[in-house]
Amino acid sequence: MLSAIGKVQSRYFQMLNDQGGINGRKINLISLDDGYSPPKAVEQTRRLVESDKVVAMFASMGTAQNTAVQKYLNAKKIPQLFVFSASDRFADPKAYPYSISGMTLYTTEAAIYAGIVAKLVPQARVAALYQNDDYGREYLKGFREQLAKLDPQASIVSALPYEVTSPSIESQVITLAATSANVFLDASGGKFTTQAIRKAGQIGWKPLHFLPIGSNFVATILKPAGLEYATGLITATPTKTVGDPEWADDPGYLEWLAFMKKYYPEGDIQDQLNFTGWTVAVLMKKVIEACGTDVSSENLLKQATNLRSVVLPGLLPGYTVSTSPEDYRIVKSLRPQRFDGTRYVPMLDSQSLQ
Repeated sequence: MLSAIGKVQSRYFQMLNDQGGINGRKINLISLDDGYSPPKAVEQTRRLVESDKVVAMFASMGTAQNTAVQKYLNAKKIPQLFVFSASDRFADPKAYPYSISGMTLYTTEAAIYAGIVAKLVPQARVAALYQNDDYGREYLKGFREQLAKLDPQASIVSALPYEVTSPSIESQVITLAATSANVFLDASGGKFTTQAIRKAGQIGWKPLHFLPIGSNFVATILKPAGLEYATGLITATPTKTVGDPEWADDPGYLEWLAFMKKYYPEGDIQDQLNFTGWTVAVLMKKVIEACGTDVSSENLLKQATNLRSVVLPGLLPGYTVSTSPEDYRIVKSLRPQRFDGTRYVPMLDSQSLQ
């Protein structure tokens, strides 16, 4: 599923090259498969840096994989731009000045959900499911710390991990439901999120259920779980949602559809990852444009960390990307939304939840 990101971005840069490139320069985007394995990521990254002489890495996938090469790339002064990991370690300019996330940070997102819980469910009893890796642990930590600040009377009554190699998380959901928690923080991903939604619905557990940005896709996550079980789910986003009638006539959304039709006709226009990957590729294009004739590693990093209210066609209206040498977070606020059984409906003023 995650391979969609690399595929759509390759097609986007193909389109740019067909149009003459960026500032008259063709872009050579080299994409290698690391099999979602940190050791393989190290091997392939070294090949790109030492053999292919790349000036930057772009949109590499996974927390563990990017962590495995972060020190190496920073030592080599090769920018690690807009990685597909939301870990705080990719927004830490003091420790890793050459690394920048292309996502909303886990801690930013989790803190927003903690704010919603504090407002809607005072003294909440929270049950949490989390992936047993840096992603899950960091997400849970950010939620726990923010909730403790906002509502000291709220509590996480149970937090259960799962392994990405596990066949199912249904037993964890049953155990969490037995706590009678009225809030479910579901920091899972992929098939596990689908299983969690379905099992909670099947056993009649109806807490306030939160899904991360990376697991809130209607076509690939919610529909397989059963839309009747997904009704009422809360999530948040800085981007438009594919297939949602809210964007049927939106110029940015129509731009993406036209691109998909011409350059990636076999791509699924119901898959949010194809939209997300394209949006980040547009951001990378803007960084390269800002470089002018100097497309060096140093200048790429300088431009990526000095973005000023950059408008992207995939972002919600009014949302922009800004960075500084002291603040590498590209997204700082989100629009909370609730699934009504068919589509996501905005539920709160996002500006109050930054």
